[in-house]
Amino acid sequence: MVQEAKERRGVDADSYAEMYRPGTGDLIDGRYELTESLGKGGMAHVWRAREVSPGREVAVKFLRHDSEALYALDPEERAAELTVRNARFRREATLLGTLDHPGITELYGSGSHRGVPYIAMRLVTGVSLRTFLDEHTPLPPTTAITVAVQVAGALACAHTLPVVHRDLKPPNIMIDDEGTVVLIDFGIAKPLRADATRYTAHGSTLGTRGYLAPEQLLEREPTARTDVYCFGCVFYELLTGRPPFPLGADAGLTERHLYEEPLPPSVYAAGIPEAIDNLVIRMLAKQPGQRPPVDEVLEVLAPFGPQPGDPEPRPRTRPDPTAPLRRPADRVPHTRRAPAAPPVTSPAAGEEEWLDTRAVELLCTRAESEIAAGETGDAAGRLCELAERVRREWGERRPLVRRVWRGAADGLRLAGDFGSAARLYQGIDDALLHGDGPAERAERAVIRLRLAECRLAFGELEAAVATVDAAGRTAAGLPRELAEQVESVRHEVDAQLSARLADADGQGRSGA
Repeated sequence: MVQEAKERRGVDADSYAEMYRPGTGDLIDGRYELTESLGKGGMAHVWRAREVSPGREVAVKFLRHDSEALYALDPEERAAELTVRNARFRREATLLGTLDHPGITELYGSGSHRGVPYIAMRLVTGVSLRTFLDEHTPLPPTTAITVAVQVAGALACAHTLPVVHRDLKPPNIMIDDEGTVVLIDFGIAKPLRADATRYTAHGSTLGTRGYLAPEQLLEREPTARTDVYCFGCVFYELLTGRPPFPLGADAGLTERHLYEEPLPPSVYAAGIPEAIDNLVIRMLAKQPGQRPPVDEVLEVLAPFGPQPGDPEPRPRTRPDPTAPLRRPADRVPHTRRAPAAPPVTSPAAGEEEWLDTRAVELLCTRAESEIAAGETGDAAGRLCELAERVRREWGERRPLVRRVWRGAADGLRLAGDFGSAARLYQGIDDALLHGDGPAERAERAVIRLRLAECRLAFGELEAAVATVDAAGRTAAGLPRELAEQVESVRHEVDAQLSARLADADGQGRSGA
């Protein structure tokens, strides 16, 4: 089924071999100049870059299409795997744009450069928790607990969406130069919504050996308590300098995580309070329902962490993760969200004025900036409130009305409100798009693609296939610049569609 869909849409698996490879000095989307490779893994390659405006340093993460694991697959398997990785990568950008916490990397922008997806985010300068532990073990209990407090705070933010990280381990936790603990790599994170697409093939296990919860090892659906188990493994290592079950090359590691009860951390390290000992053992319970939620973990930890004004613990560490708690006044304010957009009306007391055209244009610009960065902030929300009013006051033929509706629909789509977004996209297609010139045909194709993307959330796969095919035919008859705009969106929706088809096909074979 997946291969037939690919053939209908002309996917050439071998074309991936010719895709762009990032290099020093490259300018990505006219915004980010690559300066230094920071490292690569099996799925991504991360670069340090300079944002042309405002000149800050950022991290740019590219999806890898040239890894050894991909080259080991035949062309059909490689194409299918890349489709899933593209969809996962896009979901990571969406999640980072939604999560707002100093312990989670901020999203600055995302897109595709010469066919390769990228995510631009805050550059975390400091060390990984893996490096920190290798250099400073054994840690003073206060330092270990302070790291755990900050991890718990970031996890609590993710779990409110709810989103499960699924790969908590020391290399995926950073301590920046100021001591702030930051969760990184949401590449396999998963929203815990009923409509969330499943990007994990049946028979595969995501995560890292030695830090996997029993349900992950058994290939069962993760929950927020899955992260609590993985966090428990990390916390155990913070307290004792070793994971609950030594990694090594022992083939019995999986069985130990499934069946063996770990010894309390106090067996391996002195000075651990009894309440912390008990908490860790509960976090490592085999059954998810027996583990505490992360909010409870944070509640137990907080009294044992440093308080404002406390002295620096000995021995000293650099960076010092206790600093943000001991000296909260020194922390740089967390200003992730953009300032509020200007008011769109200037009413006198007791009366309603006509909408101010210039103010609405500025609001659209602000919303479009948020959406380009993968965020759904205040401006996009205000466009939703204005959609019916601008149509009522200015009619259906004014381009600014269509711009308001488009911004509102895009914001709702990024926020995951696919039903409301679909209604707005449908309204644009039905009543607000006029003419049949190249620009109008390009915009109509994009609107219909976004409508198909929203309807994918409700399982409308066949209609999406037809829309993707139609958009490809439309792009073929457009001038190059307009064709590229349509093709960019078409590839995004096509990746999601292929992932849905693969998921449906896999469930059909497995009976899931």
